[in-house]
Amino acid sequence: MPRSVKISALLTLGLAILFFLFFDRCKHVPDLSTVNAFAEDPYDSVGSFAVQLAPFLALLAILRAFRPYPSEKTRDRQLVLFARAAYCSCLAVAVTLVGDVIATIRHPSLWLGVSAGHLLVALLVGMIIVTSLVFWSISHATRTLSLRSPLQRWIRASAFSLAGILLLALYPEELRQSPGGEILTIAVGIIFFFGLVWALGTAITPSLDPPFEDVIDDLVITYQWQKARITPSNPLLALDTLLEKMLTLSLVRSIFYWLNPRRHPWNIVILLGVLLGIALLLSDMIGEGGPLQLGRLAMVATIFIGVEFTAVLLGYALLAKPIGLFRSDTHN
Repeated sequence: MPRSVKISALLTLGLAILFFLFFDRCKHVPDLSTVNAFAEDPYDSVGSFAVQLAPFLALLAILRAFRPYPSEKTRDRQLVLFARAAYCSCLAVAVTLVGDVIATIRHPSLWLGVSAGHLLVALLVGMIIVTSLVFWSISHATRTLSLRSPLQRWIRASAFSLAGILLLALYPEELRQSPGGEILTIAVGIIFFFGLVWALGTAITPSLDPPFEDVIDDLVITYQWQKARITPSNPLLALDTLLEKMLTLSLVRSIFYWLNPRRHPWNIVILLGVLLGIALLLSDMIGEGGPLQLGRLAMVATIFIGVEFTAVLLGYALLAKPIGLFRSDTHN
């Protein structure tokens, strides 16, 4: 890929890391957390999924920007998929910042007249500026692409944006006082986040019809390129040999077959959703000291795993095809 594409990919990853620090510090630094209007759902749930999606898509953009390409034709075709991954990573941050701005406007009494509140707003404005600059960098790097999308996509994106903004601006926050209302509030954040990233991401990037090289192709080609450059004295050669031997085992092959997203597109996503939910549950238990009662543990586990599982499935259903995550394989 051209140097400008590689630079924009690095900037996209840098934005994702910076956003994670912004989200984490605003939520956990005592002075900032007391004036943080977007530390509660549905705004907090938007940010919670953005800090997962933004770095994933940024790493995908890095992979597509730096992997070798056998021909300029293949590289130019994959530029569309790079643009979609980079733009959607940037949009994950931008959509969250929109929610943060709405929460800040809805609760001015939390931060007005308070030095920590002014710092929080300054950080928010700074994140908006940095996100805009990274967005411009991606646009500049992919300027050779024709970004004219069908009119209906822009109409859809505009409708989703308006509906999402109104939803957060008018959402009755008192609903989160009950367990059922809290789950509904989290669901609103999930729908707002993934709906806007999908609608805007598919509107600002051109269409790409098959065939294309998916993530598996990206990884295999990168691996083969790196393998060809491993010298006999390199310790990575032993690791490579071990991996090849493992792949000859029938059990390993069966697991890979069952998890092959080209043949079984939902298996690996379902497993990932459950594992991420368990990881978040364990993280919360460690951070909060852990639920003491079995009944509370069951309730918390159901909420964490259920919410994460639902979000992963929704995100995959909306974004997997546009970003070219996995192509269908019915022949092998």
